[in-house]
Amino acid sequence: MGSNKTIVWFRRDLRIEDNPALAAAARDGSVFPVYIWCPQDEGQFYPGRVSRWWLKQSLYHLDHSLRSLGAELVLIRTQSTLAALLECIEAIGATKVVFNHLYDPISLVCDHNIKGKLVELGISVQSYNADLLNEPWEVYDARGQAFTTFEAYWDKSFNMQRELVTLLPPWKLVPATGNVAKCSIEDLGLEKETEKSSNALLARAWSPGWSNADKALSEFSELHLLEYSKNRTKVGQNSTSLLSPYLHFGEMSVRKVFQLARMKQILWAKEGNSIGVESVTLFLRAIGLREYSRYLCFNFPFTHERPLLSNLNFFPWQADQNNFKAWRQGRTGYPLVDAGMRELWATGWIHNRIRVIVSSFAVKVLLLPWKWGMKYFWDTLLDADLESDILGWQYISGSLPDGHELERLDSPEVQGSKFDPEGEYVRHWLPELARLPTEWIHHPWDAPDNVLKVSGVELGFNYPKPFIEIDLAREHLTKAIFKMWEMEAAAKAANSNGTDEVVVDNSDGIESLPIPKVILKNNAPCPTYSSNDQKVPTCQNSKSNQFNRKRSKHMQEERPLQDNLHNPNEARTSRTNEDCSSTAESSMSKKQTTSRNSFSVPQSCSSSKDNSFLECNSSDMKQSWQEQIDMEQSSSKDGATGDECL
Repeated sequence: MGSNKTIVWFRRDLRIEDNPALAAAARDGSVFPVYIWCPQDEGQFYPGRVSRWWLKQSLYHLDHSLRSLGAELVLIRTQSTLAALLECIEAIGATKVVFNHLYDPISLVCDHNIKGKLVELGISVQSYNADLLNEPWEVYDARGQAFTTFEAYWDKSFNMQRELVTLLPPWKLVPATGNVAKCSIEDLGLEKETEKSSNALLARAWSPGWSNADKALSEFSELHLLEYSKNRTKVGQNSTSLLSPYLHFGEMSVRKVFQLARMKQILWAKEGNSIGVESVTLFLRAIGLREYSRYLCFNFPFTHERPLLSNLNFFPWQADQNNFKAWRQGRTGYPLVDAGMRELWATGWIHNRIRVIVSSFAVKVLLLPWKWGMKYFWDTLLDADLESDILGWQYISGSLPDGHELERLDSPEVQGSKFDPEGEYVRHWLPELARLPTEWIHHPWDAPDNVLKVSGVELGFNYPKPFIEIDLAREHLTKAIFKMWEMEAAAKAANSNGTDEVVVDNSDGIESLPIPKVILKNNAPCPTYSSNDQKVPTCQNSKSNQFNRKRSKHMQEERPLQDNLHNPNEARTSRTNEDCSSTAESSMSKKQTTSRNSFSVPQSCSSSKDNSFLECNSSDMKQSWQEQIDMEQSSSKDGATGDECL
């Protein structure tokens, strides 16, 4: 054992098993474990209530585990993470700081800046991979370019040679002593008094903490993994692994999950168990999607605020607060969508299939900005994960080369018959429809009057009529797509002709984070003392590829405009350099939100002369998120049942 005094900076790696930063510090000498809570760093992505509850419980658990090894977890609430780290360094006379990598654009900026400052002061800084099978900068195509489709990425990543050695917890930790302004877990302010009664219900269903994560993994692998391929699409039951919150907070090692699943797959393959082999393949694919979400965020760090496909910049989103509120409250008139949104509000959790259905409804039926939905999921999901949310919402909104086709609009009625054929899920979360026969459960508006009367359903009173007919929604979506193409063509024409015409990017009116620049042009990387050092993105991938997807055949026939979307050599629109800089330059000029809890929405929206695109009036759009929640909780109109709040 060495004689170094090392600060172990915990973030989303709240475990002692297979924690490379902790293991390295323990080998080197005495350790000073610290968790720093800096709400200012969270900015627009301040964690929601249920996510903060999980974090609080996980910190309790981690502190208990570290104490059993001989060192306590020092908790600090501060307005500057760097200042807190410097205080710790001075207090114990630290010679080194270690931490594990994060990959979202905000953390990339924070980590790079902090590492640079510490190195300037002569402090050794080492960082490690504790979150992924492969680092984002390790997986590229034959030309050295980043992959932009999942299948190509996962085929390369899955088959890469890797040394998957999980690290055992240290037998003992030698604590480094020093006086810092620490606080208790309660003093961190992760849980408000008004939230405790609601949060108490969460403890009945979930057990945060790294050792509980190990139990959850064992239970899933032994009892549910074999039937995963059959059960994973069943809504309303625990048919998925339920491991995502543990993975998000780093209570579980993804290497351990991968190894365990692969061992099962090899065993079942030898036994000729094709169902088991298929189940593991699908489960590992889900792990791969999580990896891919971090890969995209690292290589294209503007994706939290702009679509990967540049033509989606011109989509005329309808920033309608009333539609957004109805969607959040589960009052759209489409039972499967409403059941999903009410379950989300009540529990902080919904099945992945329901996530796809409700998000697709938001962006394609209501034409709500995808960033609104992403932010709401961030605020309400127990396993809220920025990178995964970005991937999911960009996928659904047609913003990825291999995502849902933008023109694809699935009927919630058909989806309900497919994934909730008996209507049990809808009846559980929409008690006002509980007595409705299965024949009508997913489309009550078609039920005869006598059936509705016997079932106690009064459409428009105790359950809303559909917000919009699906056929009409398809017409609106098609018009919006044509409008997007027209604006894109105008932008290209203005760019190629060298005119001074200003073409509006519809995403400019949508909330955007003012974050520092992630892409560090012409900057030499800061000195490093580790071969595991965190890399930063480069402009290479953004400049060399144009991400556009071919339109469907019938759409091409309807609009015979020149289509050069797949020409990789074609000049990009004027947004190229901005995207390459993670849109930071434009973001910095936009107004910053006044509250970390507020949900900012566009102050203005581009509108078409067509009546299908409504002008956006935002006089009340800047009210705080908590105020909106309070209003929703107190609302009893339209037969609200109160199921959307605890």
